[in-house]
Amino acid sequence: MNKKQLTQSMAHKMDIPQAQAKQQLEQILAIIHQGLAEGEKIYIPQFGTFELRFHLPKVGRNPQTGEAIDIEGFNQPSFKVSPVLKALIND
Repeated sequence: MNKKQLTQSMAHKMDIPQAQAKQQLEQILAIIHQGLAEGEKIYIPQFGTFELRFHLPKVGRNPQTGEAIDIEGFNQPSFKVSPVLKALIND
C-alpha cells in the first residue's frame, strides 16, 4: 500500500473527502518527523515505537585503495513493532 492508497482507505473508512484524509495523514507524518528531529521517542499503543538509534563513529576502508576513512556517528530512525501488532500479523 502506498501513500495514495492509504489516503483513499482512510477517506473511505472515516467517510470524509480524500483531500481531508490526505491533509490529516500529512499532519500525522509531520508531527512524527518533528518529534524524531527533536530526539523524542514516539509511542503509539498497539502499533509500535518510532525512535532514533545512534550509530557510533567507526573507521571504514575505501575498497579501491584500502585507505582508512573515518565514518562519523549518526542517528538512524527506527521503528519497533508492538507485541500486539506482531501477534495480529502472525496469526
